[in-house]
Amino acid sequence: MFPIVILKDMNGFDFEKAEKAVAILPVGSIERHGDHLPLGTDSELPEHIAYKSAELSGAVVLPTIYYGSCHAMRCFPGTFDIDPEVLFRYIECVLEEAWRNGIELVIILNGHGGNSAQIQMAARRATSKTGLSVAVIDWWKDLGTSKKELFSSPGHAGEDETSAMLAVAEEKVNIYLAGRNEVTYPKMKVYSKKVDEKIYEVALTGDAKKATKEKGKELISAAVEDLTRIIADLRRELGI
Repeated sequence: MFPIVILKDMNGFDFEKAEKAVAILPVGSIERHGDHLPLGTDSELPEHIAYKSAELSGAVVLPTIYYGSCHAMRCFPGTFDIDPEVLFRYIECVLEEAWRNGIELVIILNGHGGNSAQIQMAARRATSKTGLSVAVIDWWKDLGTSKKELFSSPGHAGEDETSAMLAVAEEKVNIYLAGRNEVTYPKMKVYSKKVDEKIYEVALTGDAKKATKEKGKELISAAVEDLTRIIADLRRELGI
């Protein structure tokens, strides 16, 4: 076990002395998650996973980027939708500054689907201009895959995400307001206001009523294990 090294809590003297070759950057959003989950769900979950993995891997945890690109949810009160180009450039700048400050590998741990394209673009640009290496992980897709069978009704603020929040911060979940909105997603990626309006009649997909804290604990534990293994593999591969 390693002490958790949180960049925002360090003083300058400690930062200069710290082992900081590998860092985790959680990226999320502030957006409506049904009526039962906090607006910061997409930020809190990757941040929690980052802290837990840092204890096992020795990685530095960079400050979470809380705002994201939330176009599909912007009609719901509580959503802060950041322009995609602004988000892309902001993340690119953070990555370049990470390299300038002695970090060699950044694991971007994304918690929100609307950010994925911008993060990938930022990673490509930053690594083309510096010696930095960047791994991009959409945690809900890439981590904890061995536990997917636990959830029969996943989705935005659905069974899986609600279970995860119950495990991470139960006091912030009002399970009595949990709802259900079973939808059929297009078979391919379609960018369309009509499609978004059809899918997101409410700010929830799936059945949040099926969520349990126990299932959430299993999912989060598996996600932490997977991330820790990925960091170890990348250290070996990159010689860091």
